[in-house]
Parts: sequence; structure tokens; C-alpha cells
Amino acid sequence: MAKIRHLQHIHDLKSYRNACRVIKQLDPFIHETFFEKEKVVYLNKAGREMIGSTKEVKRNSLMEHTLLCNEAYLYFNCPIDWKTEHRIESKEAVPTFGIQFMGLSPAKKRIISDASFSRNGYLHLIEIDNTRSMNDNRKKIEAYSQVLQDIRKSAAPILCIFTTNLERKRKFELWLKEKNIHGQVKTFYEVKSL
Repeated sequence: MAKIRHLQHIHDLKSYRNACRVIKQLDPFIHETFFEKEKVVYLNKAGREMIGSTKEVKRNSLMEHTLLCNEAYLYFNCPIDWKTEHRIESKEAVPTFGIQFMGLSPAKKRIISDASFSRNGYLHLIEIDNTRSMNDNRKKIEAYSQVLQDIRKSAAPILCIFTTNLERKRKFELWLKEKNIHGQVKTFYEVKSL
């Protein structure tokens, strides 16, 4: 699912009008809809069959989240190794007290970031914040703090958060500083204006 503007940027289609002309040629393979007065396209059954995809995309409540994730992808200049729904796990050591207990295994801490990619030897973890409550966001930052603490020993990931307004940005920046998490916070307004 992508806005015409996203495809225009990725494929260097020059003007918006030219991008619309190129996309019009794909009519038999795409569905068109609008989101916030911008045209959005996604593959229909014929399009999925043409590229061999089995994943069906529909217009739903996650559409805004998907489009905002595209904005982050464009902001980072379309990384080749971009992965969505990246799972990060760390294991806690099981205290043995000098005795080995059968059946005890280390507890796993896990978190799923909206996307991830590697650049300059650093893992970048992407979080898109558009509808989650700030209380839930604080819990997610706490979970990141716990998981990243174990991972930092081998590499220092960078947490990149994209949010909707300046007040939310300030809160995220404060929480990252409190938890000593290396990261950056941007509003979508800042990203779109670049």
C-alpha cells in the first residue's frame, strides 16, 4: 500500500502528473482509494498473482500506520534490508544458586519493532506512533530498555521513533534520556518537510 507521492519518490517519476500517468497503466492490477485527500494504491488479486504474492492487503484501520511507515522508509532513503515487524529477543540468566534445576530455561524478553534496518554497522529499530496511548508508549519504551540492555553488549541499536506532534515528541525524548536509550524522535511534519 503506497501513496502516489511515495511511488513518485522511490521510482524517480519526476512530476506528480507523470507518476499518475504511469500508475494509470497498472489499473488492471491495483485498487485505488484516497487517504487524507491523497491517492493510495494497493495490489488486487490479479496484481498479487502477477508478482507471486499471497498476502492480501485491504483498506482498514491500519492503513494510516502503513502509510506512515512508508514515510519513515523514505526518510531513511529506502534501505535495502528494511524489514517490517522485527522481533528482538534477549534471555535472562537463570539463577542456579549452585544447584541445577531440570526443566528451567531462561526467561525471554521480547519486543517487536514496526521496522528495522542496518546502516553503518548499527541496527536501527523503527517505531511508528500514531494512535497508541502515551501510557502504552511508556510501557513500550520500558520494554525496549530491558531488551536493549542485554543486546547492547554486542551492538548498540538505535531506536528511531516517528510520532504525530511536538508534545508526544518531547515525552518520547524525555523517556529515551531517562532510560539511557540511544535514539532519535521525529514528528511526521519534520519528515515530510525534508
